[in-house]
Amino acid sequence: MYRQIKTKPPRPAAPRLARMTANIFAELAKKTKFIDPSLAQSWPALAGERIAALSRPGRITGQGRDKTLEIHVRDGAAAAEVQMEADALIQRLNAFLGPRAIARLAIRQSARAEPANATAEPSDNSPLGAALASFRAAVKRRTPENPER
Repeated sequence: MYRQIKTKPPRPAAPRLARMTANIFAELAKKTKFIDPSLAQSWPALAGERIAALSRPGRITGQGRDKTLEIHVRDGAAAAEVQMEADALIQRLNAFLGPRAIARLAIRQSARAEPANATAEPSDNSPLGAALASFRAAVKRRTPENPER
């Protein structure tokens, strides 16, 4: 008869990348106010240099064909300027994001509104740059080349 050999139980699967990075991405999303990175990078080309200097894109809210893009501006004069260009801006955004992706714009006046060109290339001293540096450090700590975990 055959003798049964006892072996170790199988190792559990490695945690999914999404679970490992969820907290880091949540913190990054809070700091960037949920900006779509491709939209933020393309904002000067989509909005035009004049509007891009006055505003930055925010999060996209809503579902289906009833989506709203929040645009953050510094003051009331900038809000009026963006509002005058709203129809043309919606058309350019829909050409970039897909047909009927954005139904309307919500212009938000905030003291901390920075132009899009400041968020597209984050410096190391900006909140986005600090969050990205934190994410890079966390990824480096998890890589197999680094024996310390």
